[in-house]
Amino acid sequence: MSEKTTGRVVPYLTEMFRFQAWVALGKVAHPMSGEVERDLDGARAAIDLLNELESKTAGNRSDEESKLMQAVLTELRMNYVDEAKKPAPEAAKVEAGAADGATDSAEAAAGTGAKAEAGAPDADASAEAGAEAETPSASDEETTRA
Repeated sequence: MSEKTTGRVVPYLTEMFRFQAWVALGKVAHPMSGEVERDLDGARAAIDLLNELESKTAGNRSDEESKLMQAVLTELRMNYVDEAKKPAPEAAKVEAGAADGATDSAEAAAGTGAKAEAGAPDADASAEAGAEAETPSASDEETTRA
């Protein structure tokens, strides 16, 4: 059997999904908008796609490609778990605003604060949305291989 050589496609796709996940995790600014935004569903999708690429190319990658994919998947999964534990960015802003003082609390209670005027989302709804994030899991295909 001949030794597998490292091609360009697997490393390219691995880095593409890595970058998409980093942007979605809010670790790097979006290249088009320049803003840092967190989208855990998008991050999970990128990680799951990379995991599927790994399982579908098993046995057809060089050792170098396999090591790269494993390292990237481990790195992304660990960062996803860390981000999933953090409160949603909107909830963190609301909590920080509540700690500013009684004036902000009085304005919020009266509904006269800038956040109420701007139609800001409810802090409880934002916190619940962030708390329900799931961690990406390994593909079920690994258990069904013969």
